[in-house]
This record gives sequence, structure tokens and C-alpha cells, in this order.
Amino acid sequence: MRRELVGIVVLFALAASGQSARLVLRWKDVPGAQGYELQIAKDPGFVEVVLQTRAPTAAYRWEQLPSQTHWWRVRSFDPEGRPSEWSQPRTVSLESVVPVPKSPADDALLPCAQNLELVFEASPLIKELIVELSASKDFVPARQLTGKGPVISLGVLTSGTWYWRAKATDVRGRTGESTGARRFTVRPAAPKVKPAADVVLGTPAVTLSWSEVACAASWVVEASTDSKERVSLPSTSTTLAFKPNAAGEYRWRVAAVDDKGASGEWSAESTFKVRLGTPVPRGESSLPTKLEVAWSPVAGASSYKVEIAGERDFTRLLASGIVTTTQFRASDLVPGRVFWRVLARDEKGHLSTPSEPRAVEIASGEPLEPVAFRVPDTDVVVAVGESLRLEWDTVRDASFYEVELDGAISPVAAPPRTVSDLSEGAHQLRLRAKGNGRASAWSEPREVFVGTPPVARAEVTVRRDELRVVLLDGKGRRVSNVVPVLTVREGSLSPWILVDGVYVSKWSPPASGEDVLRIEEREFVSEVSIERPLPPMASIAARLGGLFNFSSVASPSATLSMTVRLPVLGRRLGLEPRVGVYAASASIPFGAERVEARALVVPVSLLLGWHQPLGAFTLHGGVGPAFQVASISVDTVRETRVVGDLEVAIALGRELGPGSLELEVSGLFGSVDSQLARLSASGLGIKLGYSFALGGR
Repeated sequence: MRRELVGIVVLFALAASGQSARLVLRWKDVPGAQGYELQIAKDPGFVEVVLQTRAPTAAYRWEQLPSQTHWWRVRSFDPEGRPSEWSQPRTVSLESVVPVPKSPADDALLPCAQNLELVFEASPLIKELIVELSASKDFVPARQLTGKGPVISLGVLTSGTWYWRAKATDVRGRTGESTGARRFTVRPAAPKVKPAADVVLGTPAVTLSWSEVACAASWVVEASTDSKERVSLPSTSTTLAFKPNAAGEYRWRVAAVDDKGASGEWSAESTFKVRLGTPVPRGESSLPTKLEVAWSPVAGASSYKVEIAGERDFTRLLASGIVTTTQFRASDLVPGRVFWRVLARDEKGHLSTPSEPRAVEIASGEPLEPVAFRVPDTDVVVAVGESLRLEWDTVRDASFYEVELDGAISPVAAPPRTVSDLSEGAHQLRLRAKGNGRASAWSEPREVFVGTPPVARAEVTVRRDELRVVLLDGKGRRVSNVVPVLTVREGSLSPWILVDGVYVSKWSPPASGEDVLRIEEREFVSEVSIERPLPPMASIAARLGGLFNFSSVASPSATLSMTVRLPVLGRRLGLEPRVGVYAASASIPFGAERVEARALVVPVSLLLGWHQPLGAFTLHGGVGPAFQVASISVDTVRETRVVGDLEVAIALGRELGPGSLELEVSGLFGSVDSQLARLSASGLGIKLGYSFALGGR
């Protein structure tokens, strides 16, 4: 195998101390080589070989630092141990080192009054650095500094241009070549400016101030206006009285100047404004529909802008104008209170702050007849991109009309007028007539909503199993071109259909008949309690128990009743006709004897009651008029009487089977007064019964 190897020497200074170093020789790796053989000799013919060794890789570290030039070559061996040809001989020599500067860069600008340093690349072959520093490029005179490096401190230098060069002594004590002359400039740092306040044109001077910096003998200030004109002004202190001669924004910066006349770094730029003075109103006078105003002149102003408005905030102007004099006259003003103000303006368009608003009453002539829109005659909704046609009746003596749309007034010679390109959302529209210095009152405003107005409320009705929802905006207008989401909490809803602006859906209510409807449409969310219209509910009840009469012993009683619960208030209100029977007896005096009086009483009543569900129980009570038919007998004598009465009842029922089991407590209040006997018809009854449901559950 014969391959030519090109040796590449790489000098690594891996110094363990200032007195020792080693070299690393590298060459290109040969594919398939099992090893390499290296020779180092003192002559190019390799007669006086000082090192011959094997290396497993394409590199060798030579621990000896040569004092003279040596030659080296290398060859490879294949897996069978066959050598290649020797590479071309290369030299190895150790020249004296030249230091490599890192900072500062050549021609660098460095701040004054700071400790300065020279930084070099670190090298283990360098034993000592020698630096010459001078204010002269000829290095006469020069200051010499030494150090091991890689950093050499120069200390604090005065401002000006400094020259320097460096050389190094290597580990063998040899002094190498110089880096060559380099230079840097020391100058004052940038001052920190202090903000200057805005002033009014005519102010004698604006005080500019800044901080002290080291090495500053004087200062230079550079200023410019928004017209880009720059001026330079000297100063011997950290303040300067600047005299502005025009309105606008001024920019300025400052730099320190050392004792040699060299300028330092510029400060950050600062600004201040010089504005025109605010005009001072002198007075005003008004005539019917006219207004004249005047004000004092302002220094530097070339014109004035006058604004007249109906409100103090000047969001809607009635008149405005720009004049070069200090007077202004407006006509065709609406009678009533108006406000005016004035702003000064220079040739470059700079405006002053507005004067304080002044209020004045505009004299009124006879107003024109009122005018109103015929189309639209009410608030309207139009589609996006749709034009709106405006129509109104003409007014006698009106020379033109003003249509106000969202505060902007447009003159119109005569109706009709078409408004187009309205943005989506609500717009306010008004109208008035004007002519011969007279004006009508503004018409009632009309709202024009472009697009789909937001839903503000919903109206819900239930008809049997049909749910009807109407969506309305804040003006009470139907919103029907939207897609609401309708859901119920317990029951179910069929998909809605839109019928004449009404969203209609079939509702399957829960067993309770009560539910909550949730309506969602964009930002509008509402929950409405809904209740199925309930049919009347009927039941028949039979009760057995005892009646405890206030003047007789307890007697058994029985009651038969029918209850109809009305379809109002969740069928909690009901009517209950009932009939019952009980017996009463009493021992009454008859001359010298006492005889037994008996009565069979049939009470008939009509109660108005309340039924309150309590889970599986129902608590109900009622009160109403009653009458009792009493058959009274004393011995063999009989008499029938009808007695007016009042019945009160309260019961607790428990669902059981097709109806409910009930425990009732009732009371009857009245008396039987007959020729045979006087008996109490009052009593407290306790009965147990069962109520059968007949329908409407």
C-alpha cells in the first residue's frame, strides 16, 4: 500500500508552567490505516534522527520544545503491516511570539476619568508583556509598562489621543516583534440632560441644563426646530439661556469639550415646545341669527381659527372660520345660547390652546314652521349596504334644509334625499328648515339601525304544548333575522320555526308542568320560567270520623265531597262542595223533669281551598259558607230546622294508589234554636278518608 501523507503541523502551547511547553503534530488521517510511524530529525535528509515512534492516531504530542528548526515526516501501515511512503518533510520551529491585542480596538473612543486597560489574547508561550504608551505618535517621550498579561492596566488618562504598542518575551527569554503602533482617544462622556418645560412664544429665554462630566472645560449645545434648522451654541457652565424665536417643537443635545478643544459624546436628545399664546376674548355682540366676536392679537400669529358650537364641549360646530384679523362674524345661527372660542395659528400651522369658551344668547326672529320626516316615520332597521330614502313636507319661506346624521349637518335644497354607505350600527337622524336668517326647531330624532340590532328582551307565551318566543331590541322592534338558541332545563323542545317574526317550538314539559326556558342570541342571554297551562283537576273524597259537639257527647260523622282544583296558580286553588251527616243529643229541662233531645244534622258547605304540594304529601285547607239541615225530636215531637253556618277544614294527604289517604280536622260553627230545644251546632271534627282522582293529574 503506497499512500502519500501530507503532514499538517499544529502548534498547541499547553504550558504547565512558565518554563515548559509541548507541541502537538497533526496530519490527515488515512482510511484503513492501522497505525502511523513518525520521524523527527535535525536535518532534512533525516540522517540525525532525534525521535522515531509509532502513533495509533493521526496526532502526536512532542514534550520537547525545540530550540532550533527540526524536520518531521510520517507514514501509515495497513492491516497487514505494510508501510506507505513517507510524507513530504515539514519543519518545526519555535519563533518568538507577537502579542495579539483584543481591546480596545484601534482608533477606539474611550471615556475620560476611568481606569483603562489593554487586553491581549492569552498565550502560554508569553512570559511577559511590554507596553509603550505615549501622547506622541513618534513615542517620544514614552511610558513603559510591563506585566504577565493578558490584561495591562493603563490607569486614568487625561483626554486626548494616545498611541501604544506592545511586544512579548517568550518562555525561552526571547523578545519578539512589536504589534505596531495603535491608538485610542480619551474624551469626555455624554452628559445627562434635564427636561425643559414648554413655554409660550414671547418668553425671554428657556433654561437648558445638564449634568457635569469629567474632563469638561466647556460645552457645546446643538438645537433644531421642526424645520430641521440646526444651531450650535457654546456654554462655559452646565446651563444655557436659549431664546426661541418661533413656535414649534425644539430638539437639543449637549456635548462636553475638553481643554484641548475636542468634543465628547453627545447626550440623549431632549425636546421642549414653544406654543403660541392663547387669545384673550375682548367681547361679542348678537343680532337675530347673527354673532360678532373679537379678541386681542397674539404675538407670532398669522391667522386665527374661530369655532361656534351649541354645547360647551364643541363636539358639534354650528359655524367656524379662519381669519387674519381679530374679528369674526357668523350668520344663520339658531336662536338660543351658543358658545364661541378662538385659537391662534402661525404660518407653519401651529395652533395655540383654545381660549376659554364664552356663552352668548342669539336673538331670535320668528321661527319657521316645524318640519318632520314622512319617510321614515318611525325608527327603522335597514340591511347592510341598503340605501335609506328620506322624505319630508316642504316649509313655507324655507330656502334650504339641514339634515343632521350622527351630529354631522348637511344642507339639502329640497326633499327627497338618499343616504347610503351607512356603517353597521345605530345612527341618529334629525331635520330642520332654514331661510332668511330664520330656522325651525329640530324634528324628533329618528334612529336608523343598519344591520341586525342587538336583542334586548324576549316575550314568551305558552299555548298548550306550543312555545312562542318574540325577540325585541331596545326600541321594542322585533328582531327576526337571527338564529337564537332555545333550550329548556328539564323537558324537551323541538327545533323552532319562524312564523311572522315569532319563533315557534313544540314543548314537552316535565311531569311538574314547570320548566325554565333559556334564550341565547349573541350577547343576549335570558332565562324565563314557563308553566304548562293545566286543565282542571277533580277528585271525590269520602271521610269517616267523629264530631265533638260543644253541648253534646261525641258522635260519629261522615262526609262526602268533590274537589275541583282550578287551572290557575299551578292548580293550587280549588272549590270543594261537600255534604255530611252526624247526630247530636242533649238533656234539656222540661218542667220538673229533664227530657232527651236528639237531632240528626246534615251539613252542606262550599269551601274555597288552597292545595300545597309537599313532595309525596299535599297540605290543603279551606273555608266557606255552610248550612245545616237538622231534624230535632223530643220524645214523640219532631221539628226540622235549617241553620246558617261557617265551615273551616285543614287536611294532610299522602299519595296512595289512584288517589291519596287524608287526615282532616274541620270545624262547624252555628246553633239550632227551635221550639223544642236549643242545641249547639258547633263542633270539631276529626276524620280519616280517601280522595279518588277523577282527572287532570
